[in-house]
Formats: sequence, C-alpha cells, structure tokens
Amino acid sequence: MRGISDQLNLALVMSHISTLLRSGIPLVQALRMASSMDMHSQRWLDCAEMVKTGHRFDKALEKVGFAEETVAVIRVGEMGGELAQALSNVSDQCRELAQARMERVSTLMEPMLVLGLGVSVGFIVLAILTPVFDLAGIVK
Repeated sequence: MRGISDQLNLALVMSHISTLLRSGIPLVQALRMASSMDMHSQRWLDCAEMVKTGHRFDKALEKVGFAEETVAVIRVGEMGGELAQALSNVSDQCRELAQARMERVSTLMEPMLVLGLGVSVGFIVLAILTPVFDLAGIVK
C-alpha cells in the first residue's frame, strides 16, 4: 500500500512517461527525463539503466520494487506493443486510488472537525457565561 502522495507522484511520472513515449522519445530517455519529477528519482534512473542493458521494462520495475499490480499491467502493455497506453492506464488507476483515499480521509475528518468546533464553541460560551453567573450571584 502506498500513501496518497506516493500514488499521485506515481500517476504523474507514469503519465509523463506515457506522453513522452507517444511523442516518439525512446523509453530509456523518457525514464531519465521523467525521473526528475519523482522524489525517488533514483529508482527511475535504475530502471533506465536496466532497460539500457537489455532487461524488459516490466522486469526492471519489478527489481526496483514496484507493486505487482503495476508491473502486471505494464507487462501486458509491453508485450502487446501498447506500453504508452498501459502507462496511461496505470496513471489513471493511481489517480483514482489517491482520489478515493482522499475522499475517505475527508469523510473521516468531518465528524472530528464538527466535534472540535463544538468543543471550542462550548468553551467560548462557558468563558462568557461563567462571569455573568458569578455577577448574578453577587447581586442577590
């Protein structure tokens, strides 16, 4: 399982590699160009070196430590001659997963925010009314 930022980061890099491949840029060069967009850029440079030495792209991703689901989609796309489309599909999947996680987090945060707001409003009301009650007790 990857975090939201990792999923969005992977979606961005995969999308850019897909665009570069569709533009006619070779895979090794596309990997090097897109590596600067990832905070873990070395993994993309390692993949580029493995591909340059003759490994298939899916095997390079597997050795670097990408998830099996990602590798499987790319393997099918690479073997079918549609690597750019497979990368685009992986990018879309990562974006959708990140969006679902963000929605889940925001849904879980709503009750906590309402509770926090209620406590703060209660504290303010109590802070205002306590001196009023103290004054009312003195007047009697």
